[in-house]
Amino acid sequence: MTHSSDEPLTVPMCSVFRRFLKGQGLKFTPERARILDSVLSKLGVFEADELLTEMRQEGRRVSKATIYRTLKHLLEAKIITEVLIDPKQTHYQLSVGHEPKGYLVCVETQKIIEVDAPELEAIRDRICREHGFEPASYRLVIYGVSPEAAAQGHDQEA
Repeated sequence: MTHSSDEPLTVPMCSVFRRFLKGQGLKFTPERARILDSVLSKLGVFEADELLTEMRQEGRRVSKATIYRTLKHLLEAKIITEVLIDPKQTHYQLSVGHEPKGYLVCVETQKIIEVDAPELEAIRDRICREHGFEPASYRLVIYGVSPEAAAQGHDQEA
């Protein structure tokens, strides 16, 4: 399922999230709606604190606790997924409307670069087929040192 700019995800994801919350005995509050809207506008990976800062900068009143609780519900509803990039900080990305991506992570600066790696789907499918699995998703994260961090390191050693 690919997301294009002429078919917004907001309406179907709003319905999915409403149904999920109702099934949990929870309400679809205006705060949760604003958080969902902000999450759906994200193109790549993001952190909870980054989302909070951006929403506050836009003048949207929301508490840190509400952000974290809503992200937990969005995870459970399978609207977002955790991206395990940094053991100290959880990152998220939309799980619907986007093709799986790979990531390069600089271990020095924590800079994250999203990369396309369509050939990985064939590898994923082959490995799943060999083991009788039905593929659901995949994730590739490569850790390394970016050229910028390497250049800074050389400057400090000189």
